[in-house]
Amino acid sequence: MEKQNQEKISTDKKQKMLFSFLLASFWVLFLWGFFERGIDAFGLNAFLFLAAFTGLFLHKLHKRKGSFRKDFFWIIPLILIIFSFLIYENPFLKMISTVLVFPFFFAFFYNFSFLEDGNKKHWDSVFVSTLLNRVFSFLVKLKESADLYLGYLFPAGKEKSFVIKRVVLGSALFLLVSLGVVVPLLSSADALFGEKILFIYEWLQDIVSPVLVYKFLFLGAMSLLILSALLSWSRIFSVKATEKKEEKKLDPIISGIFIGGTSLVYILFLWVQAGRLFVGSLPFEFKEVESLVKSGFWQLLFLSILNILIYTMSYKKTNDLVQKILFGFIITSLLLLFSAGQRMILYVKYYGFSYEKLFAFYTVTFCAILFFWLIFGFFSNKKENLLKFLAVLFLWMYSVMTVLPVEQFIFRTNVYLKNNVENSHIRLSELRMLSSDVLSLAKRYREEGVLDEEITLPQGVKITPQNSATKQNQYWDDWIKNRESQISQKVWYEKSISNFLNMRPILP
Repeated sequence: MEKQNQEKISTDKKQKMLFSFLLASFWVLFLWGFFERGIDAFGLNAFLFLAAFTGLFLHKLHKRKGSFRKDFFWIIPLILIIFSFLIYENPFLKMISTVLVFPFFFAFFYNFSFLEDGNKKHWDSVFVSTLLNRVFSFLVKLKESADLYLGYLFPAGKEKSFVIKRVVLGSALFLLVSLGVVVPLLSSADALFGEKILFIYEWLQDIVSPVLVYKFLFLGAMSLLILSALLSWSRIFSVKATEKKEEKKLDPIISGIFIGGTSLVYILFLWVQAGRLFVGSLPFEFKEVESLVKSGFWQLLFLSILNILIYTMSYKKTNDLVQKILFGFIITSLLLLFSAGQRMILYVKYYGFSYEKLFAFYTVTFCAILFFWLIFGFFSNKKENLLKFLAVLFLWMYSVMTVLPVEQFIFRTNVYLKNNVENSHIRLSELRMLSSDVLSLAKRYREEGVLDEEITLPQGVKITPQNSATKQNQYWDDWIKNRESQISQKVWYEKSISNFLNMRPILP
């Protein structure tokens, strides 16, 4: 029985080794352009890699749990993010997804799914830190992963295998340090030695390309990382129950004065600024607008975030009277947030959308949903799981944004506002920072003359070919050619659906 079990474990590990190697090989073969051109090299290839990577781990999850029906709340938004790589070019969102959102949320929620009774756990600092420790536990499995691959490559007796591993490791260290550090330093110290040793480098370059070496090193490193994650994460674990300490209550007098006083300050602010807070139009001096709207928006948004922290520290930790004061505090906080949102809408109306303004507006929406959820919490008898709600809300809102035509929305909105809002200060030329997702739209607008615009120059500055409207229009032609050239230079598997739809002949 024990022997059969060992064979099962051995077979399972061999499968993990094989799929880890195949995934790493796929990256080296089809996503290597990332190291040369950055996120622009991600399209169909990134979609296939992330889909295969996620599918491999979800297969292990299903195998262990029998079902992941209760895990759809985090699986679906991650699938949306994966599909965004196939649909759009959008380099800004792709970079955020690649570097921050996808790896962090996948690792966190995947491990959360292996936690016994995870959905019944309340998220606090101890819970989050425990889960993060579990996420980074794959580092401990790196040695085991290396041993598995070396043992498979050099199947020998235990003693011989150990000697071979030492020889391989010693040779690798020798070549790395001598060719990378020692020889270059000696060559710089003695020119004659450098000339004599130069032929070694030339000989090695003729036989082995440096890029090929880098690919093999990366292949090995990525295989180890994926296998280590599979070995470490794909097993059920539990969090040791700690003695339940009685939750420390806040002093009702101190907290009541603090929360009530802050609420009164907010009410006073809303009353004094009533004529200016919910403004209906903007001055057209940029410094005035920046002071009234842009800086005012971020100040009010910061206060909204601070209010969420105050609420978190006070919720159900005081007596009934202070809880009622806290309810009023949340209402006034919501009014401040609406004021910030209204300022941003006016700013967009006269100065147009950008990534910064779009995400600022999205942040306001995020906070508004959270405030309404907090208000709903006052009518619930149980303590709400705030940290979990924050994480899931962010993941869903971000994932939905990735599959929306964000750049098309920015482009169309700015063109509409420019042509329909009196005294608009929108400069359509600034839309050239967008990617090829808007290429077809830009070409159509360019042919229709929609993108033609006159530039208001400072007093005393003469009109020259460099700053005339004609030059601005030429910039759009150059932008269109540049974006078409970028698409044509991509290999077919690096293109997204948006790239294929925008493949048109370059303008003459």
